[in-house]
Amino acid sequence: MFFALDSAQSWLARPDAENPRQPGNAFEIVSEVARRSGAGMVRDRMSWAEVNPARNRYVWTYYKTNAELLKERGIRLSGMYHDSPGWCRNGKGLLPTNLLDTYVFAKNAAEAFRGCMANWEFWNEQDHGFGQESAWDYAAALKAASLGFKAGEPEATVAIGGFAITPVLPYADVVMKNGAGCYFDIFNIHTYRPLRDFPEILTDIRAHMERCGIAGRPIWFTENGSGMEGAGREESFMPGIRQHSFDQELLIAEYLPKMMISMQMLGVSRDFFFVLPPYSENGGNKDWGLMRRDYTVKPGFAAFATLVDQLGDAVPEGEADVGDGVKGYLYRHRNGSRTLVYWSISELDTEPVRPGLSAADPKLRRIVLPPQEGPLCGTDLFGTPFEMKEEALTVSRFPSFLHGVTGLTVIDRAILPPVARDPEAGEDRTVVFRTELSEDFLLSSGKDYVDIRQPEARFKLEIWNLSGKPKKGTITVSGGDCTGIPPSVSVPPFGKAELALRFSPAYDGAFKTVLAVGGVFNGRRVTPLVVPVQGLQAMAGSGRKLEITAMLDPVNWRKNASGEMQIAYDEMEEAIRFHTVFPAIEDRWSYPEYELQLPQESLKGALGIALEAKVSSPAAVRQMLVMAVPGEGERDLYLRVAPDGEWEKLTVQFPAGFEPDRIRRLRIGVNSAAGEITVWLRKIRFVYAP
Repeated sequence: MFFALDSAQSWLARPDAENPRQPGNAFEIVSEVARRSGAGMVRDRMSWAEVNPARNRYVWTYYKTNAELLKERGIRLSGMYHDSPGWCRNGKGLLPTNLLDTYVFAKNAAEAFRGCMANWEFWNEQDHGFGQESAWDYAAALKAASLGFKAGEPEATVAIGGFAITPVLPYADVVMKNGAGCYFDIFNIHTYRPLRDFPEILTDIRAHMERCGIAGRPIWFTENGSGMEGAGREESFMPGIRQHSFDQELLIAEYLPKMMISMQMLGVSRDFFFVLPPYSENGGNKDWGLMRRDYTVKPGFAAFATLVDQLGDAVPEGEADVGDGVKGYLYRHRNGSRTLVYWSISELDTEPVRPGLSAADPKLRRIVLPPQEGPLCGTDLFGTPFEMKEEALTVSRFPSFLHGVTGLTVIDRAILPPVARDPEAGEDRTVVFRTELSEDFLLSSGKDYVDIRQPEARFKLEIWNLSGKPKKGTITVSGGDCTGIPPSVSVPPFGKAELALRFSPAYDGAFKTVLAVGGVFNGRRVTPLVVPVQGLQAMAGSGRKLEITAMLDPVNWRKNASGEMQIAYDEMEEAIRFHTVFPAIEDRWSYPEYELQLPQESLKGALGIALEAKVSSPAAVRQMLVMAVPGEGERDLYLRVAPDGEWEKLTVQFPAGFEPDRIRRLRIGVNSAAGEITVWLRKIRFVYAP
């Protein structure tokens, strides 16, 4: 079934000493609430470090308890973990570095939860906060975990860890260039963006999948939620925790079915609402959950349960024209009858995140349907039945369901989701490359490429054999000159070989290359290790530079933020200063915009942009971007940089195939977790080929 919930109950329903109203049997209550919602699948979390504190020691604790509670109620699980114990890491980062340990844990977890887990996700939002390592490091760990899941449960379905950012970042492309597509069955992603952005999101995802050779895989949104209602407007009974007002609860009830129906019409295979139990973020200001802190349910729960009850077994047909200002979608049931789900368009359908939205105005409209064969029965969003006895129908912002509808024509067909299939097995998947790069390499803030600091850079290549057979083969390295490669390499069963290598990059005219490792073992190709290289230091040192002094003048910048922005020249820092104070909303962003003064500031022929920057609170920066904005109707280019509290020299390169001369505007700024933030910029230069 398409409709699903992220329950996260093993974490969010744990005993909470600070919540005096939490019931003692919270795990069982959340499991039962999930059952009563009609959900056939929920998503839960697990901690590898917690359940596997030492090698060969497993303590599944309440994670297994919750899996069994859900299984008893006929609910399948999508399982996920995004941590690793210290004993399987090299002392830094979050991802495991020992691929055999990664394989063994996944195998044992799949065996222990057999019959409970419908599928496994490896990691969570690895492109964002839960992954410090590179895209190629994640790909190597995913390969090992996938092999382990399939060894422990041959019928296991594996999903790639849910990507956090849309549009999909270059990080995700680099993961796929490392051959990760052979190791998962389901493409997994998250979004909390407004409803109006969904078509653009799916277009971008499908473009990524097409260029990476994974088109046709099912798309799951394992986290999909709303920030449209803003921060909680009321104080709760728990100090420091704000809660939704009833009006905000109604906004979520309206948003949830619109969100899920829109995703289903766009061809998504499964959608998980975030989140079922009570949960708070952003210092207690953001209230998540379809349940309150006392474990009563909100209107959004009733909306989800009604949605499942009315459309859970139905197939989406597409959009029907039912009148101005109204959305209508047709579903067909197994018995051939049709249900029309319809609603009046509100701010949730059309606007970006902004403070002060309210559901107080029901947005009532009247529509007239074609003549029907008799009175029709319907159900409103909260499960109350009604009967339609006349052709005119009153529509509100809250979706309703009308059964047995005839005479309506689909004007925009639903995109049918693909049928799940096994990834093609051309390569020997059991041989996995992993690398430890020396300090001669500098990882980008986007974790999708490296800069090389030395003419000859040192790195260690690990060749893992995650099978019961010995492997012998040859290795090739391209993208430059590599020394230290032996004529052949032998790897024992469930073992590894290590090579100490040196790499001298062979840059193209844009100061780019790719360190690519390939191999053939026991007569079969293996998936590659791919490390994109951007010679930023080489480019900055050799390229022709044009300093844009006009970018230090506040008059030349346009305010562009979700809060109140002040722009000024800071004489002490000799820099342009952007200070932004945000209202009580989730989506805090500050991206002041500079209009290029053409033709003298044209980026035609440019390789990239160099600048110096600092921020008032680096820890509060969710991401910092240089945005290159082309003409109308063209996609913006997002280039990530690393924020710092001191002046930092930053350089970004334009990707291959991008045409810099199309850029009309630049936006440079941050997404913030704090209520206010300041960004300083200076010495902004365009870098051209020497």
